[in-house]
Amino acid sequence: MTEHTSQITFVRPGGVATRIFADGAETMRICLGYLHDPDDGVLAEMKAKHDPVPWQSAQVRDESMRAVGARADLDDETQAQLLEWIAATPYFEDS
Repeated sequence: MTEHTSQITFVRPGGVATRIFADGAETMRICLGYLHDPDDGVLAEMKAKHDPVPWQSAQVRDESMRAVGARADLDDETQAQLLEWIAATPYFEDS
């Protein structure tokens, strides 16, 4: 008989989640989320100079950069700094 299992992943407002794998778990940014979230938003992370949370993949990181580039609610300087921060943040290789 095949056993079925379910897994629920909670994504925090800043787009961060802990994903479970066969050999352990990794915390990663799986989407851009709410930039200003004080706990794990990418803008708050940049301003506080925290160690960056790695992106789930290059694709997720690049999509987030496009979204930041299209935002009208950020001034030019903040937008440029944020794009630089995101580009320098590591990501997990796609498997």
